[in-house]
Amino acid sequence: SDPLDEIPASEYALKPQISTVAVTGANDGIGREAARFLANAGFGVVLCSRDVAKGETAAAEIRSASPDARVRVVPLDLASVASVEAAAPLILSAADELGSPLRGLILNAGVWPGSQQTSTDGMELALQVCHIGHMQLTQRLLPNLQAAAAEAAAAGSAEARVVTVSSSAHAFADDVGTSDPLYASTAFDTNRNYGRAKFANMLFAQELAKRAPSGVLSTAAHPGLVLTTLFKELGPSYAAASAASVTGRSAVDDRLAGIPALRALQASTPLKTVLKSPQEGCRPILYALLAPGLPNGGYVADCELRDISPASKSVAAREELWRWTEAWLEGALSEQQGGGEAELAECGDDDECGLPSD
Repeated sequence: SDPLDEIPASEYALKPQISTVAVTGANDGIGREAARFLANAGFGVVLCSRDVAKGETAAAEIRSASPDARVRVVPLDLASVASVEAAAPLILSAADELGSPLRGLILNAGVWPGSQQTSTDGMELALQVCHIGHMQLTQRLLPNLQAAAAEAAAAGSAEARVVTVSSSAHAFADDVGTSDPLYASTAFDTNRNYGRAKFANMLFAQELAKRAPSGVLSTAAHPGLVLTTLFKELGPSYAAASAASVTGRSAVDDRLAGIPALRALQASTPLKTVLKSPQEGCRPILYALLAPGLPNGGYVADCELRDISPASKSVAAREELWRWTEAWLEGALSEQQGGGEAELAECGDDDECGLPSD
Protein backbone atom coordinates (compact mmCIF):
# COMPACT_ATOMS: atom_id res chain seq x y z
CA SER A 1 0.00 0.00 0.00
CA ASP A 2 1.14 3.56 -0.73
CA PRO A 3 -0.46 7.03 -0.77
CA LEU A 4 -1.97 6.38 -4.21
CA ASP A 5 -3.99 3.48 -2.79
CA GLU A 6 -5.36 5.78 -0.12
CA ILE A 7 -7.05 8.11 -2.62
CA PRO A 8 -10.64 7.06 -3.42
CA ALA A 9 -11.38 7.25 -7.14
CA SER A 10 -14.12 9.74 -6.33
CA GLU A 11 -11.43 12.14 -5.08
CA TYR A 12 -9.08 11.90 -8.04
CA ALA A 13 -8.08 15.32 -9.35
CA LEU A 14 -9.28 14.14 -12.77
CA LYS A 15 -12.62 12.33 -12.92
CA PRO A 16 -12.26 9.06 -14.88
CA GLN A 17 -15.47 8.96 -16.90
CA ILE A 18 -15.12 12.52 -18.17
CA SER A 19 -11.36 12.50 -18.79
CA THR A 20 -8.97 11.14 -21.38
CA VAL A 21 -5.24 10.90 -20.64
CA ALA A 22 -2.52 10.66 -23.28
CA VAL A 23 0.64 8.76 -22.34
CA THR A 24 3.84 8.94 -24.37
CA GLY A 25 6.04 5.86 -24.51
CA ALA A 26 2.99 3.79 -23.66
CA ASN A 27 3.86 0.58 -25.47
CA ASP A 28 6.26 -0.69 -22.80
CA GLY A 29 7.52 -0.29 -19.24
CA ILE A 30 6.08 2.28 -16.88
CA GLY A 31 4.16 3.99 -19.68
CA ARG A 32 2.25 0.82 -20.47
CA GLU A 33 1.57 0.16 -16.79
CA ALA A 34 0.32 3.70 -16.26
CA ALA A 35 -1.98 3.32 -19.27
CA ARG A 36 -3.24 0.00 -17.92
CA PHE A 37 -4.02 1.50 -14.50
CA LEU A 38 -5.85 4.46 -16.01
CA ALA A 39 -7.89 2.33 -18.40
CA ASN A 40 -8.89 -0.01 -15.58
CA ALA A 41 -9.95 3.02 -13.54
CA GLY A 42 -12.32 4.15 -16.30
CA PHE A 43 -10.27 6.84 -18.02
CA GLY A 44 -10.05 7.15 -21.75
CA VAL A 45 -6.41 6.48 -22.62
CA VAL A 46 -4.42 7.39 -25.72
CA LEU A 47 -1.30 5.26 -26.04
CA CYS A 48 1.31 7.28 -27.92
CA SER A 49 3.94 4.99 -29.40
CA ARG A 50 6.73 5.28 -31.94
CA ASP A 51 6.13 1.63 -32.84
CA VAL A 52 2.42 1.44 -33.64
CA ALA A 53 2.40 -2.37 -33.73
CA LYS A 54 3.76 -2.51 -30.18
CA GLY A 55 1.25 0.12 -29.15
CA GLU A 56 -1.61 -1.93 -30.57
CA THR A 57 -0.29 -5.01 -28.75
CA ALA A 58 -0.29 -3.09 -25.47
CA ALA A 59 -3.82 -1.82 -26.17
CA ALA A 60 -5.00 -5.35 -26.95
CA GLU A 61 -3.57 -6.60 -23.66
CA ILE A 62 -5.43 -3.88 -21.80
CA ARG A 63 -8.70 -4.67 -23.59
CA SER A 64 -8.24 -8.39 -22.94
CA ALA A 65 -8.07 -7.80 -19.19
CA SER A 66 -10.72 -5.06 -19.21
CA PRO A 67 -13.18 -5.48 -22.11
CA ASP A 68 -14.77 -2.10 -21.40
CA ALA A 69 -11.45 -0.26 -21.50
CA ARG A 70 -11.44 2.89 -23.61
CA VAL A 71 -8.08 2.94 -25.39
CA ARG A 72 -6.69 4.19 -28.69
CA VAL A 73 -3.20 4.18 -30.21
CA VAL A 74 -1.55 7.17 -31.91
CA PRO A 75 1.83 7.09 -33.69
CA LEU A 76 4.34 9.45 -32.10
CA ASP A 77 8.07 9.73 -32.72
CA LEU A 78 9.40 12.41 -30.40
CA ALA A 79 12.67 12.50 -32.37
CA SER A 80 10.79 14.05 -35.30
CA VAL A 81 9.14 17.47 -35.19
CA ALA A 82 6.97 16.40 -38.14
CA SER A 83 5.71 13.37 -36.23
CA VAL A 84 4.85 15.47 -33.18
CA GLU A 85 2.97 17.99 -35.32
CA ALA A 86 0.97 15.16 -36.88
CA ALA A 87 0.31 13.41 -33.56
CA ALA A 88 -1.27 16.33 -31.70
CA PRO A 89 -4.52 16.46 -33.74
CA LEU A 90 -4.65 12.65 -33.79
CA ILE A 91 -4.55 12.61 -29.98
CA LEU A 92 -7.46 15.04 -29.84
CA SER A 93 -9.42 13.01 -32.39
CA ALA A 94 -8.77 9.85 -30.37
CA ALA A 95 -10.07 11.56 -27.24
CA ASP A 96 -13.24 12.50 -29.13
CA GLU A 97 -13.66 8.86 -30.19
CA LEU A 98 -13.25 7.77 -26.58
CA GLY A 99 -16.04 10.11 -25.53
CA SER A 100 -14.18 12.36 -23.09
CA PRO A 101 -11.92 15.38 -23.64
CA LEU A 102 -8.18 15.31 -23.09
CA ARG A 103 -7.54 16.37 -19.49
CA GLY A 104 -4.28 14.59 -18.72
CA LEU A 105 -0.91 14.34 -20.42
CA ILE A 106 1.87 12.07 -19.14
CA LEU A 107 5.21 12.92 -20.76
CA ASN A 108 6.89 9.59 -20.13
CA ALA A 109 8.87 8.56 -23.21
CA GLY A 110 12.63 8.74 -22.92
CA VAL A 111 15.88 7.42 -24.28
CA TRP A 112 19.36 6.95 -22.82
CA PRO A 113 21.81 6.71 -25.75
CA GLY A 114 24.97 4.78 -25.00
CA SER A 115 26.78 6.71 -27.72
CA GLN A 116 26.35 10.10 -29.34
CA GLN A 117 23.31 10.06 -31.63
CA THR A 118 21.32 12.68 -33.48
CA SER A 119 17.65 12.74 -34.38
CA THR A 120 16.21 12.93 -37.87
CA ASP A 121 16.07 16.69 -37.29
CA GLY A 122 19.76 16.87 -36.44
CA MET A 123 19.43 17.38 -32.68
CA GLU A 124 21.08 15.33 -29.93
CA LEU A 125 18.73 12.39 -29.53
CA ALA A 126 18.07 12.35 -25.77
CA LEU A 127 17.47 16.09 -25.59
CA GLN A 128 14.93 15.99 -28.41
CA VAL A 129 13.10 12.86 -27.23
CA CYS A 130 13.05 13.65 -23.52
CA HIS A 131 12.53 17.42 -23.65
CA ILE A 132 12.08 19.16 -27.00
CA GLY A 133 9.50 16.78 -28.44
CA HIS A 134 7.52 16.80 -25.21
CA MET A 135 7.51 20.59 -25.01
CA GLN A 136 6.36 20.77 -28.63
CA LEU A 137 3.54 18.30 -27.97
CA THR A 138 2.46 20.07 -24.79
CA GLN A 139 2.29 23.44 -26.50
CA ARG A 140 0.08 22.02 -29.25
CA LEU A 141 -2.31 20.49 -26.72
CA LEU A 142 -2.43 23.22 -24.06
CA PRO A 143 -5.44 25.11 -25.49
CA ASN A 144 -7.49 21.92 -25.51
CA LEU A 145 -6.38 20.98 -22.00
CA GLN A 146 -7.46 24.41 -20.78
CA ALA A 147 -10.83 24.17 -22.52
CA ALA A 148 -11.43 20.69 -21.11
CA ALA A 149 -10.61 21.87 -17.60
CA ALA A 150 -13.13 24.67 -17.91
CA GLU A 151 -15.81 22.29 -19.19
CA ALA A 152 -15.28 20.00 -16.21
CA ALA A 153 -15.88 22.72 -13.64
CA ALA A 154 -19.51 21.75 -13.21
CA ALA A 155 -18.47 18.16 -12.42
CA GLY A 156 -16.09 19.25 -9.67
CA SER A 157 -12.99 18.53 -11.74
CA ALA A 158 -11.97 21.98 -12.94
CA GLU A 159 -8.41 20.97 -13.65
CA ALA A 160 -6.18 19.41 -16.27
CA ARG A 161 -2.70 18.10 -15.57
CA VAL A 162 0.59 17.66 -17.39
CA VAL A 163 2.99 15.25 -15.70
CA THR A 164 6.60 15.38 -16.83
CA VAL A 165 8.53 12.24 -15.99
CA SER A 166 11.89 13.51 -14.79
CA SER A 167 14.23 11.63 -12.46
CA SER A 168 16.43 12.04 -9.43
CA ALA A 169 19.09 12.24 -12.15
CA HIS A 170 18.06 15.86 -12.66
CA ALA A 171 20.11 16.66 -9.55
CA PHE A 172 23.30 15.39 -11.19
CA ALA A 173 23.29 18.23 -13.74
CA ASP A 174 23.22 22.00 -13.60
CA ASP A 175 23.52 22.57 -17.34
CA VAL A 176 21.32 21.39 -20.22
CA GLY A 177 24.13 21.94 -22.70
CA THR A 178 22.22 24.22 -25.06
CA SER A 179 25.40 26.14 -25.91
CA ASP A 180 26.83 22.95 -27.48
CA PRO A 181 24.02 20.37 -27.80
CA LEU A 182 25.81 18.39 -30.52
CA TYR A 183 29.09 18.17 -28.58
CA ALA A 184 31.08 20.03 -31.20
CA SER A 185 33.57 21.29 -28.60
CA THR A 186 32.96 18.98 -25.64
CA ALA A 187 33.31 15.24 -25.17
CA PHE A 188 30.12 13.16 -25.13
CA ASP A 189 29.43 11.25 -21.92
CA THR A 190 26.34 9.02 -21.81
CA ASN A 191 25.66 9.55 -18.11
CA ARG A 192 26.09 13.30 -18.18
CA ASN A 193 24.00 13.49 -21.34
CA TYR A 194 21.08 11.65 -19.73
CA GLY A 195 21.34 13.77 -16.58
CA ARG A 196 21.12 16.89 -18.72
CA ALA A 197 18.00 15.59 -20.44
CA LYS A 198 16.33 14.91 -17.08
CA PHE A 199 17.43 18.33 -15.83
CA ALA A 200 15.76 19.81 -18.91
CA ASN A 201 12.59 17.90 -17.99
CA MET A 202 12.59 19.47 -14.54
CA LEU A 203 13.25 22.98 -15.81
CA PHE A 204 10.42 22.55 -18.32
CA ALA A 205 7.95 21.30 -15.70
CA GLN A 206 8.72 24.26 -13.46
CA GLU A 207 8.47 26.82 -16.24
CA LEU A 208 5.25 25.25 -17.52
CA ALA A 209 3.78 25.71 -14.05
CA LYS A 210 4.32 29.44 -14.51
CA ARG A 211 3.26 29.70 -18.15
CA ALA A 212 0.37 27.23 -18.41
CA PRO A 213 -3.10 28.74 -18.79
CA SER A 214 -5.57 28.79 -15.94
CA GLY A 215 -6.84 25.35 -15.01
CA VAL A 216 -3.77 23.44 -16.20
CA LEU A 217 -1.47 22.13 -13.47
CA SER A 218 2.12 21.06 -14.16
CA THR A 219 3.80 18.42 -12.01
CA ALA A 220 6.97 16.32 -12.29
CA ALA A 221 7.62 12.78 -11.12
CA HIS A 222 10.55 10.48 -10.39
CA PRO A 223 9.57 6.85 -10.99
CA GLY A 224 12.61 5.45 -9.23
CA LEU A 225 15.15 3.00 -10.56
CA VAL A 226 12.95 0.76 -12.68
CA LEU A 227 13.70 -2.40 -14.66
CA THR A 228 12.84 -1.30 -18.20
CA THR A 229 14.50 -1.35 -21.61
CA LEU A 230 16.11 2.00 -20.74
CA PHE A 231 18.72 -0.01 -18.82
CA LYS A 232 20.09 -1.71 -21.92
CA GLU A 233 22.69 1.01 -22.46
CA LEU A 234 22.95 2.25 -18.89
CA GLY A 235 26.41 3.27 -17.73
CA PRO A 236 27.63 1.44 -14.59
CA SER A 237 28.89 4.55 -12.78
CA TYR A 238 25.57 6.31 -13.26
CA ALA A 239 23.63 3.22 -12.25
CA ALA A 240 25.49 3.12 -8.96
CA ALA A 241 24.81 6.80 -8.33
CA SER A 242 21.12 6.37 -9.14
CA ALA A 243 20.83 3.32 -6.90
CA ALA A 244 22.01 5.35 -3.92
CA SER A 245 18.88 7.50 -4.17
CA VAL A 246 16.39 4.64 -4.33
CA THR A 247 15.00 2.56 -1.48
CA GLY A 248 13.85 -1.07 -1.22
CA ARG A 249 12.07 -2.41 -4.28
CA SER A 250 10.78 -5.60 -5.87
CA ALA A 251 12.65 -8.76 -6.75
CA VAL A 252 14.05 -9.12 -10.25
CA ASP A 253 14.80 -12.11 -12.46
CA ASP A 254 17.62 -13.64 -14.47
CA ARG A 255 17.08 -11.27 -17.39
CA LEU A 256 19.31 -8.83 -15.52
CA ALA A 257 22.34 -11.03 -16.14
CA GLY A 258 22.48 -9.76 -19.72
CA ILE A 259 22.67 -6.09 -18.76
CA PRO A 260 26.30 -5.12 -17.99
CA ALA A 261 25.49 -2.06 -15.89
CA LEU A 262 23.28 -4.07 -13.59
CA ARG A 263 26.00 -6.63 -13.07
CA ALA A 264 28.08 -3.77 -11.69
CA LEU A 265 25.25 -2.87 -9.34
CA GLN A 266 24.89 -6.43 -8.18
CA ALA A 267 28.43 -6.48 -6.84
CA SER A 268 27.62 -3.97 -4.11
CA THR A 269 23.85 -3.81 -3.75
CA PRO A 270 21.25 -6.59 -3.76
CA LEU A 271 19.18 -5.82 -6.83
CA LYS A 272 15.95 -6.81 -5.16
CA THR A 273 16.39 -3.88 -2.77
CA VAL A 274 17.09 -1.39 -5.55
CA LEU A 275 14.95 -1.94 -8.63
CA LYS A 276 11.26 -1.28 -8.99
CA SER A 277 9.02 -3.18 -11.35
CA PRO A 278 7.25 -1.10 -14.03
CA GLN A 279 4.03 -1.57 -12.04
CA GLU A 280 5.67 0.09 -9.05
CA GLY A 281 7.52 2.68 -11.10
CA CYS A 282 4.36 4.09 -12.63
CA ARG A 283 2.75 4.84 -9.27
CA PRO A 284 4.54 8.14 -8.50
CA ILE A 285 3.57 9.27 -11.99
CA LEU A 286 -0.06 8.37 -11.39
CA TYR A 287 0.05 10.10 -8.02
CA ALA A 288 1.35 13.25 -9.71
CA LEU A 289 -1.59 13.01 -12.13
CA LEU A 290 -4.40 12.09 -9.76
CA ALA A 291 -3.67 13.22 -6.20
CA PRO A 292 -5.90 16.13 -5.19
CA GLY A 293 -4.39 19.33 -3.86
CA LEU A 294 -0.90 19.06 -5.34
CA PRO A 295 0.85 22.41 -5.85
CA ASN A 296 1.57 23.70 -9.31
CA GLY A 297 5.14 22.68 -10.08
CA GLY A 298 5.10 19.93 -7.45
CA TYR A 299 7.70 17.17 -7.74
CA VAL A 300 6.67 13.66 -6.67
CA ALA A 301 8.88 10.71 -5.73
CA ASP A 302 7.63 7.59 -3.93
CA CYS A 303 4.16 9.19 -3.99
CA GLU A 304 5.36 12.06 -1.82
CA LEU A 305 6.22 15.66 -2.56
CA ARG A 306 9.98 16.22 -2.70
CA ASP A 307 12.25 19.21 -3.16
CA ILE A 308 13.91 19.83 -6.51
CA SER A 309 17.62 20.45 -7.00
CA PRO A 310 18.99 23.94 -6.34
CA ALA A 311 19.90 24.37 -10.02
CA SER A 312 16.31 23.56 -11.02
CA LYS A 313 15.11 26.55 -9.00
CA SER A 314 16.93 29.00 -11.26
CA VAL A 315 14.28 31.16 -12.90
CA ALA A 316 16.83 32.36 -15.44
CA ALA A 317 17.73 28.79 -16.46
CA ARG A 318 14.07 27.83 -16.84
CA GLU A 319 13.25 30.86 -18.95
CA GLU A 320 16.34 30.50 -21.13
CA LEU A 321 15.66 26.83 -21.85
CA TRP A 322 12.10 27.70 -22.85
CA ARG A 323 13.28 30.44 -25.20
CA TRP A 324 16.03 28.27 -26.67
CA THR A 325 13.63 25.39 -27.26
CA GLU A 326 11.05 27.60 -28.94
CA ALA A 327 13.74 29.10 -31.19
CA TRP A 328 15.08 25.70 -32.18
CA LEU A 329 11.58 24.36 -32.86
CA GLU A 330 10.80 27.36 -35.04
CA GLY A 331 13.88 26.65 -37.12
CA ALA A 332 13.23 22.91 -37.33
CA LEU A 333 9.62 23.42 -38.37
CA SER A 334 10.69 25.99 -40.93
CA GLU A 335 13.09 23.46 -42.41
CA GLN A 336 10.28 20.90 -42.57
CA GLN A 337 8.28 23.41 -44.59
CA GLY A 338 11.19 24.07 -46.96
CA GLY A 339 12.41 27.22 -45.28
CA GLY A 340 16.06 26.19 -44.97
CA GLU A 341 18.19 24.58 -42.31
CA ALA A 342 17.34 24.92 -38.63
CA GLU A 343 19.85 26.86 -36.60
CA LEU A 344 20.82 26.13 -33.03
CA ALA A 345 20.05 28.98 -30.67
CA GLU A 346 22.79 29.73 -28.17
CA CYS A 347 22.58 31.05 -24.64
CA GLY A 348 23.82 34.56 -24.03
CA ASP A 349 26.83 35.24 -21.83
CA ASP A 350 24.63 36.26 -18.91
CA ASP A 351 22.32 33.22 -19.08
CA GLU A 352 22.46 30.49 -16.46
CA CYS A 353 21.79 27.70 -18.95
CA GLY A 354 25.52 27.76 -19.69
CA LEU A 355 26.65 26.87 -16.17
CA PRO A 356 29.65 24.53 -15.91
CA SER A 357 28.62 20.92 -16.37
CA ASP A 358 28.45 18.47 -13.50
